[in-house]
Amino acid sequence: MVLDVIKKRASVRAYDKSKKVSKEQIKEILKAASLAPSARNTQPWKFYIAESEGEKSKIMRAMSEHNAWASEASILIVILADLRNAYRVDEKKYYVDIGLCLENLLLEITNQRLAACPCAAFDREKLSKLLDLPAYLEPVVVVPIGYEAKGSVLAGLREKYGKVIERSEHKIGGTKDLKELIVGWR
Repeated sequence: MVLDVIKKRASVRAYDKSKKVSKEQIKEILKAASLAPSARNTQPWKFYIAESEGEKSKIMRAMSEHNAWASEASILIVILADLRNAYRVDEKKYYVDIGLCLENLLLEITNQRLAACPCAAFDREKLSKLLDLPAYLEPVVVVPIGYEAKGSVLAGLREKYGKVIERSEHKIGGTKDLKELIVGWR
């Protein structure tokens, strides 16, 4: 059931580097992402997949310091907006489409029993230069993907990165009850 996958999805910031995500898993994740709805079916997304340490290092150089934990992920995917094919670029309406693509990607990651945490804290210009992207591709979000760290692996990551990988430290407010979210229902 889709709701079960939605309930299981969490932003995980600790990965077991010894376990690799397979190319087949990544293909399924990207397939799910590509099936997201978009304005006028423009599908304004592209993906940059960094699997090698060298490519991941390029992305990490553009990331904010507090996202250092992302380097432990098996794969880093950058979701890019293709501005040649985006709806109402001047109004940034394509961000809605990228958000829908991201959610499909995250749900399939969860469905595959993998872990991820979308990151938007990075220098866009720097990342574009490091990845040698054409001007029409805008980096929107970086998604570290891997197997969630547990046991001694998690303990080692806590020592290396501190409490930044503690789930409880990142829970701001928790999940709200529907009564708090509905402002009108007539």
